[in-house]
Amino acid sequence: MPNNPPTQPATRRIVSIDALRGADMLLLAGGAAVLQALAATCGWEPLQHQLTHAGWGAPLTCWDMVMPLFIFIVGAGMPFAFAKYRSVGAGTARILWRIARRCLLLFLLGMLVQGKLATADPARMSLFCNTLQAIAEGYLIAALCLLFGGLRTQICVCLGCLLAYWAALHFIPYAGQPAGLYLPQQNLAIWIDHRLQGHWQDGTPYSWILTALSFGALTLLGTLGGQIIRLRPRGLRTLLPLLGAAAGCLLAGQFFAGVLHTPLIKHIFTTSMTLWSAGWCFALLALFHLAFDFSDLLHKLATPLLVFGSNAILAYLLTETPGLAGHSLWSSLTTPLFSGLARHAGPHAPFILALLSLLALYGLLHFLYTRRIFLRV
Repeated sequence: MPNNPPTQPATRRIVSIDALRGADMLLLAGGAAVLQALAATCGWEPLQHQLTHAGWGAPLTCWDMVMPLFIFIVGAGMPFAFAKYRSVGAGTARILWRIARRCLLLFLLGMLVQGKLATADPARMSLFCNTLQAIAEGYLIAALCLLFGGLRTQICVCLGCLLAYWAALHFIPYAGQPAGLYLPQQNLAIWIDHRLQGHWQDGTPYSWILTALSFGALTLLGTLGGQIIRLRPRGLRTLLPLLGAAAGCLLAGQFFAGVLHTPLIKHIFTTSMTLWSAGWCFALLALFHLAFDFSDLLHKLATPLLVFGSNAILAYLLTETPGLAGHSLWSSLTTPLFSGLARHAGPHAPFILALLSLLALYGLLHFLYTRRIFLRV
């Protein structure tokens, strides 16, 4: 089983990756709702715009980066996890079982959150429709590369996925349509989803099957970031490669967008969008590495983020799984609990309600964090 020997112990504690995962989850699990409510009250339209998804082909917003960052972070943590498996003598068969189990669980949880699995009615269910399933696809590709190949293999597969997806969308005609269409409901990726999923496709302009190539490439780019941190000493020898990767991905994204006429579209994770988002992910990883890994004294400042990052799956399930009256499971609990108090805040009621809901979630996750109770997939 190929393995790149580390230049430092695999057990070295890295805070930046967990903190970055926590920051992403904090935003998704209620932080964005708090900021949106505050922006609406204060009339901060630019902030409101950055906390909503961009339309098809429109300039990407900060909110559009949440999903790519999650996929990237999964990859960033994988070199540490696989080094741990090897350090305890886990064989190839055992690691493959872990990979298969995790992919299956992520797929089923994705159907539970967004695919209406709990209805037990196949006529109402959707098959591929959720970020957790995109993570499962990307994780599977990256995990097999880590297990059976070295760094060169990972880079080649990453480039191959990016180029193959770009070429497929750009050069393959389908169903009487010309190649190179990048329109809602009129592109190769969406057509494949419609054809293969049938009535289980959710009708949105998001693609999942062919787009697994982009998810895999983004996860592999994350593994590159994780390996840079794991295998290099702290300091400029870590920061410069991360920043170089950020600049390279941003430039490559612009090259695909401008020269190769591939628009940045998050709905179908075009190659230009994947590279562009990866550039910002590398930059954020460098920033968090500088903030939290250079000094043990700063580790404590990351605790609120680690609370969300350590139970990210649980926080996601609570705040994204449908509950009552159109609310999420968590909102179904907190809205009746805090709405009466929030009404006394007048026009600030939505902000107060969102803030109290977020604080209650933090309290629950902090309780679990201090007792080292984690939902693992």
